[in-house]
Amino acid sequence: MKNKFLQGCIPIFLSLLLLLTGCANNKANVVATVNGKDITRQQLDKQTNQMVERYKQQGFDLTTKENKAMKEQLEQSILDDMITKELLLQEAEKQKLIPAKEAIDKNMAEIKKGFPNEEEYKKALEESKVTEAELREQLILDESSRKLYEKVTADVKKPTDEEITKFYNENKGREPIGTPERLEVKHMLFAINSDQPGVPKRGEKEALEAAKLALAEVTQKGRDFGVVAREKSDDLGTRENGGSYTIDRGANTTDPAFEKAAENLKPGEITKEPVKSAYGFHIIKLEKVTPASTKALTEVKDSIAAQLEGEAKQAKFTQFIDNLRKNAKINNKLAPKTEDSSKK
Repeated sequence: MKNKFLQGCIPIFLSLLLLLTGCANNKANVVATVNGKDITRQQLDKQTNQMVERYKQQGFDLTTKENKAMKEQLEQSILDDMITKELLLQEAEKQKLIPAKEAIDKNMAEIKKGFPNEEEYKKALEESKVTEAELREQLILDESSRKLYEKVTADVKKPTDEEITKFYNENKGREPIGTPERLEVKHMLFAINSDQPGVPKRGEKEALEAAKLALAEVTQKGRDFGVVAREKSDDLGTRENGGSYTIDRGANTTDPAFEKAAENLKPGEITKEPVKSAYGFHIIKLEKVTPASTKALTEVKDSIAAQLEGEAKQAKFTQFIDNLRKNAKINNKLAPKTEDSSKK
């Protein structure tokens, strides 16, 4: 009798144990909660892996040991974005802004129309590593966010003529009003202590020596600058196009030492010595100088108005999102330990 009782209890006990273990595993699988809604490790990994693959296609491998910290930063950024999207979806649902099923069905049909047949459509989904259900969820999120954005920013006023004129006068050397003086150059970079895949690991002395050898090839041996740049340059972003690079003077988008050296050249001239920047040593050749230009206010008034209105709307929506985050219960389990990631 006792044995029969135990035999009956064991399956029940094992079932309870499996249930409890499953619950524990599910909790361990959660990387963040947003007002009680879980974001799982699988969801995060899928989005992170998709982004890692995109970087890999551009020649930047985040799966290496050297780039582990960068991958972790990317993961943090993606999770933070997922938290924001979940907050927006929850708020849209609260304000009854979730699109109707018929509207999403119509959007899905429009997407399918862009493909020759069903097979090509499914192939595109497979190559993007996205399921049809996930695509549908993304459309719901996009439409919900759009409606929420329009509602939140509906009372943003259009800029006044005075505001437009002020912006015009303060930005005459920038788009859309005009263009600054532009220097078109070719350059070669010889990086110092770079960790970037595909770039030789050199100390300062070795990088300088490599730069001097490359300089000699174009100034003494007469080799084409672009050809040598394709062979020698450590700048993976410009190497394939022969080192071509454009500097907008005064835009503060280029290393100061690099920009100053280019400014001191005449078209066709090459720097006599390697130029040291924050990235390493450069050989620079000035190709062309395009003078600054400015359009009349009447030509750009509408585009300035649209830009100012868009910036005002974006600022208001950003503040709206900040308020959502402040008032939400968010537990980001992957947040740096130095920060308090739990908000109540």
